[in-house]
Amino acid sequence: MESATMRQVQYSTYHGGSKTLECVEVPIPKPKAGELLVKVEAISVNPVDWRIQDGFMKHILPPKFPFVPGTDVAGEVVTLGPGVTGFDLGNKFVAYIHILKGGGFAEYAVASASRTVVPPPGVSASEGASAVVAGYTALQSARQMGIKSFAGGSEHLNVLIVGASGGVGIILLQLVKLAGDRSMELMRNLAADEVLDYRTPQGATYTSPSGRKYHIVLNCAHFVPLSNFAAELQPDAKVLDMTPTWASIIAAMFNRISMRSPHRFENFYMMDNGEDLETIVELMRAGKVKAMVDSIFPLCKADDAWDHSMQRRCTGKVIVCSCLWGISGSRSMSSCSCFT
Repeated sequence: MESATMRQVQYSTYHGGSKTLECVEVPIPKPKAGELLVKVEAISVNPVDWRIQDGFMKHILPPKFPFVPGTDVAGEVVTLGPGVTGFDLGNKFVAYIHILKGGGFAEYAVASASRTVVPPPGVSASEGASAVVAGYTALQSARQMGIKSFAGGSEHLNVLIVGASGGVGIILLQLVKLAGDRSMELMRNLAADEVLDYRTPQGATYTSPSGRKYHIVLNCAHFVPLSNFAAELQPDAKVLDMTPTWASIIAAMFNRISMRSPHRFENFYMMDNGEDLETIVELMRAGKVKAMVDSIFPLCKADDAWDHSMQRRCTGKVIVCSCLWGISGSRSMSSCSCFT
């Protein structure tokens, strides 16, 4: 390492959006037992990052201020903490940092070895970072809805994914197709069977072009009441809200208690684990799953990346690259390892 200090982006108060983000210089952290010090090349911006900043979890699991956001990171291993095996210095990596620990929006970060994997050759840092929380969410939500195998041969189900052009939806579509299901989707270029445009009357009512009813709805967008889908659902259909809000939590509780609806409404809660991260990376290695990058911003423009993500109109993931410092820095786009 050329310096004992690094730059990181943090915030010290709830609310305020990107205006509260500030770039500061701090000492480079040191890894503890079971941890790695990594040079961060790419960080994925997740909706949960700005939802936490907006106070969604402050009464349950409040972060400690100043807080450095960023859970999905990729780059290069710099130092091994005590007891860490299976990695070499200079290894490329993809890692998940616990959401309440954070630290990804920085030039260096500390990651748990149990939540760090080596990506396949040819997967760039930006692609790797794009597949962490999005991959966890897609894989685990598919399982929650009863899709157990991604090797083909599963029962043919009609699956609607709302918000399929986002980071989670893109990977989820590929997993559903691998399972052998039919999916009613938004992206023909990823082998979707049917496409709905939310700007049309048909899309606004979630009506399948073929007239078929859905067995499963995976909602990656904002909260939609179960009643909005009801007319298009098969008996015993399941609806999963992928981005829980207090409205969806209450709706799921009412659905479970009242027993009035023949359809099931559930919320999804992601659980991080090394096994699922390995599964996603193996699928990428086999060429069966790929992540998509919507846009890349330098770390010094993290506020712009934050704003862009909050618009919820992204095709794929928004990436922050610590290798780039825009006009104010000396590193150029051509030398950035996010792209290679």
